[in-house]
Amino acid sequence: MNWVREPGVAVNGIKFEPGTAEVVQCESGENYRIEAVQDFIDLGLDFNHAHVQPTGAYHYHGAPTSLVEHVHEEEDLVHIGFAMDGFLIYYSRSGQYKSSYRLIGENREGTDCVYSNPHQRRNIDLANTQADGIYQADWEYVSGLGDLDACNGSWIDDEYAYIVTDEYPYIGRCLVGEDVERRPGPPPGGRRPPCGRPPGGWPPPRQ
Repeated sequence: MNWVREPGVAVNGIKFEPGTAEVVQCESGENYRIEAVQDFIDLGLDFNHAHVQPTGAYHYHGAPTSLVEHVHEEEDLVHIGFAMDGFLIYYSRSGQYKSSYRLIGENREGTDCVYSNPHQRRNIDLANTQADGIYQADWEYVSGLGDLDACNGSWIDDEYAYIVTDEYPYIGRCLVGEDVERRPGPPPGGRRPPCGRPPGGWPPPRQ
């Protein structure tokens, strides 16, 4: 399993990039990576759950609404992209494939925390606050909790595929294929789900 910043590209050529570079830093040492899909800090997402980077690159942080609506077939699963390891990326109109992530049970830690960007600076009180999904570290992967694995993928009709979901992680943050450039360490500001290599290698065996 490999953590990647850009897990794939949509069929229209626009990149999927679920994470952000926005971080809350605490004097006590904690760093909290801010999720793109949240209501606490406005990151300028449009109706496609996308926005433009300072470089001018438009990219998706969640389900590409316009792309899904553009496909007129009646099938529930819509092919919306290609992952960097070669597997297909789908979106389920009915939402039948559920993520296996949930909010952590313990409260956050951190004192004298600050979020800043070129346009604003905010002091944020995080000590003993409850996880609500604003930060990547608010989430944890629980194997078998939903239909999808840690990379938001599953076996569908004897083929492994990734599913973009309306709930966290929206777009998977890792890839199961082995021909992908490795990025050392866990995702910035987040928690690494179990990543042991299963018998037979990746993709994980059908359940």
